[in-house]
Amino acid sequence: MVQPNERTILIQRNATSYTGDNTKPRRVVVLDVFRGLLMVLQSLDHARSFLTALTEHETWYSQPVYKDLVPSISRLVTHLAAPGFAFMMGFGIILFSESRLRIGWEINKLLKHYIIRGLTLLILNAYFMIFGIIYVIDYIIFPTTVLFALGINFIIGGLVFLAGIKSFPYLVRFQQNFNSNYTVDYENVEKKAKYMRNVILLLITILLAIGNVSQTPKSIEYETVDFGLWRFIWLLPGEYKWLFSMYPPLNWLSFTIFGILYGYITLKQAHNKRYNRNLNLKIGIFLLTLFLAIRIPGKFGNINPELLPSPPPGTLFNNPYLTSILQFVNAIKYPPDLSFITLYMGLNHLILAFFYSIPSSTPYSILNYFIDFLFSGPLLAFGQSALFFYMVHFHLYLIMGLILTFLFGSNQEPPYSIDSWQFWSMWIFGLALLWPMCIKYAKFKSRKEPDSLWRFF
Repeated sequence: MVQPNERTILIQRNATSYTGDNTKPRRVVVLDVFRGLLMVLQSLDHARSFLTALTEHETWYSQPVYKDLVPSISRLVTHLAAPGFAFMMGFGIILFSESRLRIGWEINKLLKHYIIRGLTLLILNAYFMIFGIIYVIDYIIFPTTVLFALGINFIIGGLVFLAGIKSFPYLVRFQQNFNSNYTVDYENVEKKAKYMRNVILLLITILLAIGNVSQTPKSIEYETVDFGLWRFIWLLPGEYKWLFSMYPPLNWLSFTIFGILYGYITLKQAHNKRYNRNLNLKIGIFLLTLFLAIRIPGKFGNINPELLPSPPPGTLFNNPYLTSILQFVNAIKYPPDLSFITLYMGLNHLILAFFYSIPSSTPYSILNYFIDFLFSGPLLAFGQSALFFYMVHFHLYLIMGLILTFLFGSNQEPPYSIDSWQFWSMWIFGLALLWPMCIKYAKFKSRKEPDSLWRFF
C-alpha cells in the first residue's frame, strides 16, 4: 500500500520538473513559431470576412461547394488554426503548470490561475459578442468566438491536469496490486501508472471526438427542431434565438485533452528536436492515414454528407467527397467531424515536424537568412503575444473594411475579389503593422511577474 508520506512524494514526482531545479525554463521556440503561423492563418480568415464578401462556414446544416482554387484554398488552409489553438492550449497547460510547480507554486495557486485565465478569455469573448452586435447591425444576435471555447476548456483542461496529479498515487496503488513481490520497484510502478494515465486521456480524446459526430442531428432538423439553448451553448453550433453559437466548448475539448496527453509524452524531451520531429511525423502520418480510411468510404465520421450535391453515376461508394480534390478536403468544421479532426490535426503535426527538422544553421547563407527570419521574425513575435495579436488584428481588419466601404460605398459585391492583388496586399500590410506591435508587447509582458495578468496576452 502507498503510505501518506509516499503519496506526497509521488505527487511531487509527478508534478514537478524532471530536472528538479528552480531555474527559469527555456521557451521552446518552435512552439512559438508554430503558434505564430496559426495566428497568421486565422488573420487570413478574418481579413476575408472584413475585406470581402466571402464568409463561408462548413456547418452541420450548410456546407459550401468549393470550385475556384484560390478562394477555396484561402478558406481551407485556415482550418489549421482552431484545432491548433485548442491543441496548443492543452500542451501549454502542461508546460506552464510544470514550470510554475518548479518555482514553488502550490496546487491551489495553479487552480486559481486556471480560473482567472479562463474567465479572462470569457470576458474578452463577451466583448466580442457586444462587438458582433455593432458589426451585424441588421438584427440583435450574440455570436460566440473561439475565445468562448478556449476559456471554458482552459478551466476544464487545468482541472484535468490537477486531477491527474491527485489521482496519480491511486494509479500507482492500482499497479501495485498486480505485483506480488514483497519489494516493490517504485520506478517501474510509476512508469506503468503514467502509461495508464495516458491511455485514459487518449480514450477521453477519442470519445469526445466521436461524440461530435454521434450527437449531431441531420441537416433537415435545423430550424425545425427546438434543441434548446443549452445544447447550442455546449454542443451544437448554429443560431438559436439571440445566440449564434460558433464554438461550443465540448466540440473542441478533444483537441485540448489531446494536447495535454501530448504534453505528458513530450515533457522530458521538450528541447529534443530529433525526438519531437520523429514523433510529430509519426502522429501526422497516422492521422492522415486515418483520414483516408474515413473519407474514402464517406460514411462514418463524416457529418451529413448529403449536404453536398449528389455525385455522378459510377463514383466510388457513391461518395460526394470523391468528386474533386477540393471537396475531398472540405470537411465539416462546426462541429469538427472525424474527417476534419484527422486531416487538419495530421497536417498540424506535419508542420510541427517540419519546424523541428530545420537546423539552427547551414553552410549556405541564403538558407541561414531564411532560418533566422523564420525563427526570429514575425511568426515568433506573433506566437509570443498570441492573444494580443488576436485582439488587435480583429479591429485592424475591421477598420480597413470600414475605410473601403467609405471610399467605394456599401454594396453586396466587394470592390475586389479574393484572388486579386489588392486583397493580398492589404492582408500582408495588416500583418506588417502588427509585427512591431507584437514585438513590443512580447518584451513588455516578459518583464512582468509569472502570475501577472499581462502574461495572459
